Amino acid sequence: MELFNNTGKVAIVTGGGSGIGKTAAEALSESGATVAIIGRTLEKIEMAAAEIQDKTGNSVKGYQGDVTKSEDIQRFVATIYEDLGQIDILVNNAGTLAPGLIDSLDEAGWDHVMNTNAKSIFFTTQAVVPYMKEQNYGRIINTASVAGEVSLSFSSVYGTSKAAAIHQTKQLSLELAPYNITVNAISPWFFKTEMNESDLEDENFRTAVENRSPMKRLGQLDELKSSYLFFASPASSYVSGQNIFVDGGMTVYGL
Repeated sequence: MELFNNTGKVAIVTGGGSGIGKTAAEALSESGATVAIIGRTLEKIEMAAAEIQDKTGNSVKGYQGDVTKSEDIQRFVATIYEDLGQIDILVNNAGTLAPGLIDSLDEAGWDHVMNTNAKSIFFTTQAVVPYMKEQNYGRIINTASVAGEVSLSFSSVYGTSKAAAIHQTKQLSLELAPYNITVNAISPWFFKTEMNESDLEDENFRTAVENRSPMKRLGQLDELKSSYLFFASPASSYVSGQNIFVDGGMTVYGL
């Protein structure tokens, strides 16, 4: 189990105040890491940090930040480094969804999704890389989606943004490999979160989602923890540029 031990490491999780990001932050804290979670609303992010810390007994701190603005990213990354002394793990998890197809999606919706889901990965990674290069160690994990591989019937832009996340994973893994920095992605199917909770209250929609997986159910958030922990830990030291689908078999399901 020492291969999955992150004691002495410092992790940043963007969008760590709820849903998948909070789950990833909890997994890293459980493995011994000191965790900094980022969100737009300071009160919410500080409450989430306190909740995780109480549960795991390890230090978790909340920082306000907008991952769609490069100057804000530089600010909170520098602050975290000053406060915690190192940055070993980055989970680029901040994400959003704008429903709408080609004939209804406007430019503001397109920009919001692309900036949150794709642009933020590049510039947050860019901000942490100097620290990781200096210590010749880093683990970067991007939260992508099955929508980066298959098409969705309700959004023209979401899948495009997640395909960009998957390709950035490949590209950045190539660039950063010489510095002992790995870059990998995790692509979930539907897990009940604040972002999709109202949609899943529609029984027809939920049934359609469940039927797209051979397991005929939604994922449970705790079922994501092992994937984040693997990519964040020494166990994955020779794994980079990869994308794991945590989807109950959805992406291989035909007729």
